Amino acid sequence: MLTKIKKRIKNPLILILLVVLVAFAGCGKQTNHLEVGEALLEQGKVEEASVEFKKAIEKNPNLARAHFGLGNVYTEKQMLEDAAEHYRKAIDLDSKFVDAYKKLSETFIAIGNPDDAFQRKYKPVEQDPDNPMARIDLAVFYHKWDQTRKAIEEYEEALQLDPDNPFIYYNLGVAYQDMGLYEDKSIPLYLKSIEMNPEYDDAHYNLAVSYLKTNKLENAMSEYKKTLELNPKYAKVYVDYGMIKLQDKKFDEAIAFYDKAIEIDPEIVEAYYQKGIVYAFQENYEKALEMNKKALDIDPKHINSQFNIAVVFHKQGKLDRAIAEYDLTLEIDKNYEDAYYNRGQIYASKGNTPQAYSDYISYSKIVKAKTGSEAAATALRGIEDKEKVQRYMIPSFKDWLLEYDD
Repeated sequence: MLTKIKKRIKNPLILILLVVLVAFAGCGKQTNHLEVGEALLEQGKVEEASVEFKKAIEKNPNLARAHFGLGNVYTEKQMLEDAAEHYRKAIDLDSKFVDAYKKLSETFIAIGNPDDAFQRKYKPVEQDPDNPMARIDLAVFYHKWDQTRKAIEEYEEALQLDPDNPFIYYNLGVAYQDMGLYEDKSIPLYLKSIEMNPEYDDAHYNLAVSYLKTNKLENAMSEYKKTLELNPKYAKVYVDYGMIKLQDKKFDEAIAFYDKAIEIDPEIVEAYYQKGIVYAFQENYEKALEMNKKALDIDPKHINSQFNIAVVFHKQGKLDRAIAEYDLTLEIDKNYEDAYYNRGQIYASKGNTPQAYSDYISYSKIVKAKTGSEAAATALRGIEDKEKVQRYMIPSFKDWLLEYDD
């Protein structure tokens, strides 16, 4: 097992006192951080402007111009997703902020989103707020761009306007499922959708997934069966059957299900990806790489496949190549915490303590931001609290290769 950094900051009180001292040092005079930030940005002093806008937001989180200014800072730094987030926030705070709309549209174009997409989705809601389809359309847009909470708000509004629409219940269920809220949210919503439209195969399938996530295997299998009765070519069901067999280490049966899914849909990424996990378990690393590369051929941004390629090279001891592959993982998603964690392990093993420390700090910050708890990092790795780890979850190799001892 690769060496892990175990040192931790032992006296956080020193840091706390320093922060307090710095905070009180600036209390002697009032500063208009917003205006200072705008002036600095006009002078091209991007980093200094960023500091001022953040201070303005800290003092008043509802200051639309400060979020707009911070969006402009991130645009200058080519951090377009962050820029879009702050332009959205500015629009949320001031629905008539025309320049924010324009900047958000320009950012989407730069990112690769269709021209004026956000405005085309938002304007119908603004013009006719009682139109449920306009709100559904906007909600789907938010959902696509990982703005799940905003999507839920729009779906809820649509549901008030059209309470007999099974599509809204279904999409709302998907949004809550993406947030990991199964028993109290996604499952009842899928059941309501099915009650209104019993032949809705997607609703049966996603209900099965939510049951599986809550370890209700019998219920899940019943819904999978109903899905296939409605649609015998529903390839995702066979992928999930394969995952269940994989969890039970019935590798030949798992491969057979993945092959069935591929027979139905040769472009189904998850089947190749999970076949790669089977081959990795069997230490057939060349086949594991082949399957993950096939997944990336279909979807170049399939983050888990890219991560798993890095892990295979890591497992083989090809550390420089593994670092390069972890770098590629972070190019796809700079917040993919396990890439930092594993790359940190390599740097630690090479004696590059500063780089290892930097990667572990990044890992810790991201995990805390996502979960609200630093302890969750070990739980996800299967080191502690194993009974809390969801049984039917195949996010990547991280739980089964670097920590796998059977």
